[in-house]
Amino acid sequence: MAMSQGVVKGLCLEYFPDWLATRKRTQILDSWTRGEQTKVTSGDWRGSPYVPEDANAELKQLAELAPNGFGDLIITSLAQTAFLDGVRLPGTEDNMASWDVWQENRWDAKQIGLHRAAIGHGLAYGLALPAKSRLSGTKTAKMQAISAMRMSAWYDEDDDEFPLHAILADPVKNDELGGYVGDWTVRVYDEEAVYFLSCKNNGKDIRDWTYISTEPHGLDVPPVVRYANRIDLDGRATGVIEPVIPLLRRLDQDTFDRIIVQRFGAWKVRWIAGMAKPTSEEAAAQEAIKLSMMDLLISTNENTKFGTLDATDMAGYISAGDADLRYLAAITQTPPHHLLGLSSNLQAEALAAAEKGLQSKSIDFKTVVGEAHEQMFRLVAQIMGNTKEATATGMKVRWRDTESRSLVQTANALTLLASGLGIPSEMLWERLPGWDDADSERALRLVESGNVDQLLAQIAGEQATAQAVEVAKARPSDNGGKGGSDNAPKK
Repeated sequence: MAMSQGVVKGLCLEYFPDWLATRKRTQILDSWTRGEQTKVTSGDWRGSPYVPEDANAELKQLAELAPNGFGDLIITSLAQTAFLDGVRLPGTEDNMASWDVWQENRWDAKQIGLHRAAIGHGLAYGLALPAKSRLSGTKTAKMQAISAMRMSAWYDEDDDEFPLHAILADPVKNDELGGYVGDWTVRVYDEEAVYFLSCKNNGKDIRDWTYISTEPHGLDVPPVVRYANRIDLDGRATGVIEPVIPLLRRLDQDTFDRIIVQRFGAWKVRWIAGMAKPTSEEAAAQEAIKLSMMDLLISTNENTKFGTLDATDMAGYISAGDADLRYLAAITQTPPHHLLGLSSNLQAEALAAAEKGLQSKSIDFKTVVGEAHEQMFRLVAQIMGNTKEATATGMKVRWRDTESRSLVQTANALTLLASGLGIPSEMLWERLPGWDDADSERALRLVESGNVDQLLAQIAGEQATAQAVEVAKARPSDNGGKGGSDNAPKK
């Protein structure tokens, strides 16, 4: 039975402060993931390098150049190793029927944003509800990927598959009162329905809440799936950014210090001692006009001394930043060449070795997120009325192979598997880099139709013809030696 208006309002009053706190925390992490950490101005997560309170405008402007985008790079390095290519039931060769709904909702592209949010913020959510196709009018499911800045979910036990309830809220912009002033449109999801409400003043009092409507969704569970980067036994989800914020702050400070030295201490300073100053402003102005970079100063005073102060050595400041980048690479298991830009001379084998840590981290991430994707597919199957897939806890998602290996290595390994273990070559096609299900299906059709043999014969014939033409061109001819040797005798 759906909740009454009073129960829904009471639930929102109890849980909305927790949602607001989660939103604020996620917004801070989002600023670090976007390279906009200077917007975080207080607390241990503040993103501006230290600048003295009495700093002039020039120093403050230089501080604006200090923020780095290494947070986004760490997220990107991991996200680019995780791309879902399909999902299958045990013992089958084709994707599940729910995969068509995935494609219809364009989640081939949306999964990238979902994975990036889970990696950077620690949490993201998927939402699936019954819907009708706008093109065909047939029954389908509408799948949404939602940031933790908009949604939170609460569980009875941390290892529960589906939550007790979830809240999705968006701020209401009021231009007359100066932007967002604490008004929200709110949706609450439970196992029975979706509840629509609005609130003002951040919902601090029960009177701030206004019930709008209820829409049953016809499912047996709240239609929300939690995607986490890493979640411990106490239900705490952690992204890749939060643990390294102190180190990211240090890197920004390294950059700021280097910029200061580069701006004010990177030139030699010439000094003169014992030279008489001009006695009047007019004389000083005349001397300034006369003196240029190419002039030579001469003093008749034997006590006058000339010298230079050396420029500040930049090497120490640069190496300090490089050292912190190496610490960041080690802590986050990010390949050092991703951060330091040293990959131009690395071969495929060296790249694979350098990316070993990243691939290990990727396996952990894909294991956790893969379970969430399987949960989403079963939820979609329930919406579509497919009981077999909705109860298929043994399904397996298929991830695209993104490891750095040469094609020769891959081909040799697959050939050994086919010849040594007798594994059918058709099963190994999907292991080819960049090879997807469409490629496998096309190859299978070619093999079954015999077109592969015809194609190979055609290629062989074309090669033989080309060789014959080359041989003919190389022979002496009656055209004055053209096409053959210039010294060939004429007949």
